[in-house]
Amino acid sequence: MRRTLGVIPARMSSSRFPGKPLEKIFGVPMIAHCYERALLSNTCDELVIATPDKEIMDWAKKYDIPTILTSHSHERATERAAEVTKLLEQEGQFYDYILLLQGDEPQIFPNDIKELKKAFSISKSDVVNLIYPIHGSDLSDANVVKAIITKSNKISFFTRAHVPYGSKKGIRQLGMIGFTRDALLNYAQLEMTELEILESIDMMRFLENDIPIFAALSSFPIIGVDNPSDIQKVESMMKNDTFLIKYKKKYLEL
Repeated sequence: MRRTLGVIPARMSSSRFPGKPLEKIFGVPMIAHCYERALLSNTCDELVIATPDKEIMDWAKKYDIPTILTSHSHERATERAAEVTKLLEQEGQFYDYILLLQGDEPQIFPNDIKELKKAFSISKSDVVNLIYPIHGSDLSDANVVKAIITKSNKISFFTRAHVPYGSKKGIRQLGMIGFTRDALLNYAQLEMTELEILESIDMMRFLENDIPIFAALSSFPIIGVDNPSDIQKVESMMKNDTFLIKYKKKYLEL
């Protein structure tokens, strides 16, 4: 039986939005939205928050949320997920698939996490990534990572630039990425690549080493929380959310 680990990376020292994991959305910390919606997907055999920060560790302890203290030195969330995988293996816990579920995309639909895992069997790929169509100002927003997709749903490039050139629509990379265990640990052994550094995009390390990434389409246009102003945007998009009611009370009572 193949086992799946879900890792939600979170750190308080974001340069654009310090403290954002615990910033509240409808009274619930952002990281809690990510954790609870991942739980609702019933996709992971184990689900943990990975953080270098004692403040997040202390918060999670209040709610009995499994949390692993990781290094402050990681440049990439993918490296943090690899550290968690190694730490758990030292304790005798082994997983075939690791799902990296970014802690700043609180609108994720639980079913899309299921689809991310299904993409392994559909694609026969070692790395899978959720994507979603975008248009308008998102195309020129450097906080929005764009992807170029082949006809066979392989990702050929990621960039923060406006691509395709002159287009009014494109594809956004979401921060929901799946790896086989070996692919993730291999990532941590590879040197950082030139375009990974220039674009500040984890997944370029795979592409520059000729490791394919399969694109799976998300069912819902979620946005990442990069700046304080994004909180209002997220609340507007989640005002009729049907999942929030299932866990909101838990975080409002303490």
